[in-house]
Amino acid sequence: MNGFTEKNGILHVDNVPLPEIARLAGTPAYVYSASSIRAQYEALKSAFEKKLPADRQPLLCYACKANSNIGILKLLKTLGGGLEIVSEGELYRGLEAGFKGEKIISTSFGKNEAEVRACMDADIRQFNVEAWEELEQINKIAAEKGKKANVLFRLNPNVSGGGHAKISTGRKDHKFGNTEDKIAEMYRRAAGMKHVNPVGISVHIGSQVTTVESFRPAYENVAALVKRLRAEKLTVERLDIGGGFPIAYDSSSTLLDLDAFAQWVAEIILPLDTEIQLEPGRYMVGNAGVLLTETLYVKETDARKFLVLDAAMNDLIRPTLYEAYHGIRPVVTNAGRNTVSYDVVGPICESGDTFAKERPLTEIRKGELVVIESAGAYGFSMASNYNSRPLPPEILVDGDKIAVIRKRQTLSDLIRGESLPDWLD
Repeated sequence: MNGFTEKNGILHVDNVPLPEIARLAGTPAYVYSASSIRAQYEALKSAFEKKLPADRQPLLCYACKANSNIGILKLLKTLGGGLEIVSEGELYRGLEAGFKGEKIISTSFGKNEAEVRACMDADIRQFNVEAWEELEQINKIAAEKGKKANVLFRLNPNVSGGGHAKISTGRKDHKFGNTEDKIAEMYRRAAGMKHVNPVGISVHIGSQVTTVESFRPAYENVAALVKRLRAEKLTVERLDIGGGFPIAYDSSSTLLDLDAFAQWVAEIILPLDTEIQLEPGRYMVGNAGVLLTETLYVKETDARKFLVLDAAMNDLIRPTLYEAYHGIRPVVTNAGRNTVSYDVVGPICESGDTFAKERPLTEIRKGELVVIESAGAYGFSMASNYNSRPLPPEILVDGDKIAVIRKRQTLSDLIRGESLPDWLD
């Protein structure tokens, strides 16, 4: 993992030893490496700079559902990227982090009126439209505000992409996007509306897409649709070609060849003579974060050895929700200890509160620190207060600098906003 290296037998984040983070913030805690995030952004940017002309570089809009802490958003803003949002709350976060509307795109499914109004007030770059009802609502609210909103229409190319079925979005039986015929119909109708400006097409086939070949049929479908719309004298000037770039969750993970991907964009998308946008999310932050946790104890039964951590499924739900693999390792190397097979679990009252089963690890003892790796994406952003557990803090490290970008929740935070009915006195 970029940004996390072992020095003198101790795991560091950038230049800071993780035990120092534990002393500062306690455990469990999310810890992120700023250098890793920068490296990911620059690698993707560089791939396109090598394959596309300087005046045709894509706008890299970070899909902030992966990790929406405003400290992370601010870091990505300093790199020059845009922002992809899927809710009014994410819009609010983006504006607080300093993003301007001209670099924000809304791709949410099932947009509500408050969200559309907020996006309109922020003068966002565009709405990626999923349904006719959304288009009508956008046109209506834009009319009330005396504005004209840019809209793109999401194509469902009936192409499978991604790892787990729950993160694949491009098949015809998924809720996302529309057929070419449906988009052509909506595009024509939008062109006749006074307060929307149909400017292009979007597509996204899923997450953790490891092969360049998976994108080709989707992009070829986009190209065919662009030509069809232009044949009807409809303007297509912008293409949002999605994201879904993978990260390494283990040593056998297959990563996307970014240079080959950029080459395909050059061959298929570039000749269409449009603006180009991408929506990388997990790719930017996934390997840049770990969940730092402490061993409560080891429980031994006749069948298993359970490594019981103070982190739980409420802190990181991916193993329970997606059967996802995450690397697990001790923070301090304990040379000479035996390898032990553990079920790595948390303290929540659910058998599903399991991070790994029969995972071989160097022997770990009570009080020792452990990290769950590749937790920078869909870790904290999917965390909850289940079992009334306070949410962990988030720490951003940049070289020698340490910032607490979210404080640990307190017990009083858990009931903030709740009240006792007066008729129960």
